[in-house]
Amino acid sequence: MKKKNINLALVAARKNSKGIKNKNLLRIKNIPITKIAVNIGLKIKKIDKVILSSDSKKILDIVSNNKKLIKLKRSKFLAGDKTAMLPVMEDAIKYFENSFKNLFVKNLIIIDPTAPLRTEVDLRKSIEIFERKKPDLLVSVHEAQHNPYFSILEKGKHYYNLTKSKNKNPGSRQEVPEVFEINTIVWIYSRNAILKIKKRIPKKTIIFQTPLERSIDIDNENDIKLINYYLKKK
Repeated sequence: MKKKNINLALVAARKNSKGIKNKNLLRIKNIPITKIAVNIGLKIKKIDKVILSSDSKKILDIVSNNKKLIKLKRSKFLAGDKTAMLPVMEDAIKYFENSFKNLFVKNLIIIDPTAPLRTEVDLRKSIEIFERKKPDLLVSVHEAQHNPYFSILEKGKHYYNLTKSKNKNPGSRQEVPEVFEINTIVWIYSRNAILKIKKRIPKKTIIFQTPLERSIDIDNENDIKLINYYLKKK
């Protein structure tokens, strides 16, 4: 039997988190951020299935059952503070394909709960670009507030130097390469990138630029305040 190629979305939301306790259970407009992430994935036609991966029954239960949704109880081995995302993605693909023998995950779309300001348009446009250009990774970015060629120093043996340098003494930002800061609005990986290349940022990577004011990843209390401030302005 020929298998059907699909786009699978992954919402990875583990129980414990550094910085903010129970971060993936935080509420924005009284809706848990994990539920916001799952729900937006369910709305996108180009996403065939959504898999919610968590080591927490409480997190898995906050989202209602849906024929498009699969819930994966993640092992503790893949839920530690130092666990990389690639093994979590690989685990999701293998679990899904073992559950649906007639389906083949061609691309994996990461919908991180910590970026609740993403829009349906972000996902639809990024998927369209990914399918047209066929990279190994599309990653969302915003304009960097600091440039490692111009305004970020790292410690050497005795003194401090620019982190990166093409011009030994740049006098203005216009003299240095344009750089972008990665955010978690959307990441899209090819199957090949996850299962064969196994690199977080593979060689064939393209970007999807998002507005700075919506490119907020929740890492601390200040990020929550910024998100609420933005939502009040809308």
